[in-house]
Amino acid sequence: MPRSESPIVVPQKKVCLQKAEVLVLRAHLEDWKSVKGKERSRVLLAIYKEASLQAPTKEKALLKARRKIYEQWLQNQSRRRGAAKPLIKYGRHWTARQVLIHTHKASIRQETGEMAGSEGMITRWPKAAKTVINHLSAEEREEAEAMAEKWNNEAVPPDIQAEVAESKGANMIEHFTTKMFKKAGMRVCILSAWKDSQGKLMLGGHDFNEQFGDGESFIKTRDWDSIIMPEWVEYAGEQFGEAM
Repeated sequence: MPRSESPIVVPQKKVCLQKAEVLVLRAHLEDWKSVKGKERSRVLLAIYKEASLQAPTKEKALLKARRKIYEQWLQNQSRRRGAAKPLIKYGRHWTARQVLIHTHKASIRQETGEMAGSEGMITRWPKAAKTVINHLSAEEREEAEAMAEKWNNEAVPPDIQAEVAESKGANMIEHFTTKMFKKAGMRVCILSAWKDSQGKLMLGGHDFNEQFGDGESFIKTRDWDSIIMPEWVEYAGEQFGEAM
């Protein structure tokens, strides 16, 4: 009886993600980890649409299979154990691409053809961003490289500073004061002054000492309104060039 031939096993090739794809996945990893269920599926779809633009193939079948690879990458990264990350992210490391997206937001929004803030705009944003950036000149790209280095090493523009102050300022201060007490036994009271997105000078006092041990609030136990705050108002006005 003739021996039956053994089936030929063709090993599957390991799909290697492009560096640009990984950069997109890494940029959205925290977004993906922060949601679950249907919301996570929507986030994954948005990530897939952006990352697949960087894929080395345009074949629909291969791109569709890539979505599962992206999801597996996100899951693997989520399971990795490492040093605990701070709950508050004080800023981002700017790349030339991120600078271009920020400085051309209006053009990208127009390219999507959707209303600002709509789900359609969010879905079409990655492709629109790529289209706008691809039409920029080499000189504009070089300027973005220099700008990214400046923003990382010096300071970001006032509009970005205002956005961070408005959305994260209070939480950043609370995070800092909590760490200082827990790690160094240091009690801290912070005075703040900054300009919002409309250019209005904002002033504040931040005191979390009541939350630590049996501590008392500095603001509540001192002549804050009559002595301390007026001095700060005058100082802030001088520093920001506004008469108070």
